[in-house]
Amino acid sequence: MLLGCQVPSEIAILPTNFVNATVRRELMHASSAMTVRALLKEAGLKETRIEPAGVKFPSEHKKAADWIGPTIFFSALLLSQNPQAVEIALRIISDYLTDLFRGTLGSSKSTLDVVVKSPKGYRRIHYEGGYKGLSEVRETVREVLEHG
Repeated sequence: MLLGCQVPSEIAILPTNFVNATVRRELMHASSAMTVRALLKEAGLKETRIEPAGVKFPSEHKKAADWIGPTIFFSALLLSQNPQAVEIALRIISDYLTDLFRGTLGSSKSTLDVVVKSPKGYRRIHYEGGYKGLSEVRETVREVLEHG
């Protein structure tokens, strides 16, 4: 257990500062984490919480017109047993953002990080751009799984 957190076995929402935190009390979720958790649950995707029982990480709220997504972890076990999980998760987030930004003027930026456990280790994929570009993340995840 890193920083006293549970090791995820499937999909997990990681705190945005998971890589840089030195103690558990520093961990913070993106304000969108609860929404993404609800979307995953609604789609039938089982999320493994890394928070120990009874612990709730605070959320950081940034004032911006953009959408800042959480960091989503996909385990190697999940990807071998259910390779469609990445497609489903990213599609429901993309659909959510389409509805969220419908009717807004100008360009709306989205940020999302995905951590994938590949045969060669962990790989973090950072996406920043228009919400319609999340398909780029799916392609990058596929490449990581195929080539490490």
